[in-house]
Amino acid sequence: MTNQKKIITIVLSGLLLIGALGGYFYLQGERNLMGIDSSAVDWDGNKNKKSNGETDSIAIPGFSELQFAANSKQQQVNFHNPDVNDCYFKLTLMSPDGDQLWQSELIEPGKGLYTIDLANELAEGTLENAVLKYECFTYDEVQSPLNGSEINLTINVV
Repeated sequence: MTNQKKIITIVLSGLLLIGALGGYFYLQGERNLMGIDSSAVDWDGNKNKKSNGETDSIAIPGFSELQFAANSKQQQVNFHNPDVNDCYFKLTLMSPDGDQLWQSELIEPGKGLYTIDLANELAEGTLENAVLKYECFTYDEVQSPLNGSEINLTINVV
């Protein structure tokens, strides 16, 4: 093999390597298109396991009320994506009039949030018919939308 052929082979090999690395990093960026919620931690609450005969479905935790501290953006919660799920969750907390109070990024199965930061502080009082919206997405690089749910609840601000 001549020196010119060796140089061409090395240059082409280098370009192929650069192309492969570029493709890899591009796909990694696409996977995080919506962003995984980095504040979600391993959830150590009461985890529900699948029982025999249970069909494949999405487990959505329900709440009837939340207790928030008045005049503070930071609030304590117990939001999680049960580890039996095979999908991401994106949660949105809305006031009764539809204003967005808070929204998560994608939460992986088995992860949860214990502290959230609201968009605005809430005054003391009761918010009847607030909504906790669950959006579900496939647990893969595509993150295709799945069925979701909306839970009506009461927010007691004290």
